Amino acid sequence: MDWLREELDRAVASYQTPHERRVGYGNLRHEYSSWKREAEEVTNVAIVYETPGGSTTQLNVTYNHSDGSFAYLTDEGQDQVVTHDPVEVVAALRRHVDMIPAKRQAALNAQVEEWMGAGKQVFAELNKLLQTQFLGGRITTEELKASIQHAIKCRSRST
Repeated sequence: MDWLREELDRAVASYQTPHERRVGYGNLRHEYSSWKREAEEVTNVAIVYETPGGSTTQLNVTYNHSDGSFAYLTDEGQDQVVTHDPVEVVAALRRHVDMIPAKRQAALNAQVEEWMGAGKQVFAELNKLLQTQFLGGRITTEELKASIQHAIKCRSRST
């Protein structure tokens, strides 16, 4: 658990700077909490990030101190993985975190389509997201560019 904590602290920090990268990874952050029940001690690692529109995602890894096992859900969220290898845990978390920009862009593209369907001013709405104070709901300039291109494609398909 000590190795995992150090490695995870380093990994999350690498996604938090510079500021544009932090925004692009949905204000990625993590927290540790431990508890005991009877003779068993468990540590939970929560990794949290947001996608534009305010949706929050939380990944959890639990560590059972008595048997040295880590448990987490697969990216699909349907199967639980149990392992004693912290390297495997960090690799799984990195795979998920590396998908965050694509998930954010997909959510943003869906939001653009919704705005267009509702007759909203897409560029004004995107500008609000670019300037919002809520760090996890903010978008990067690259996300803005891709969203504008998506809006133009949607518009050209509809005409």
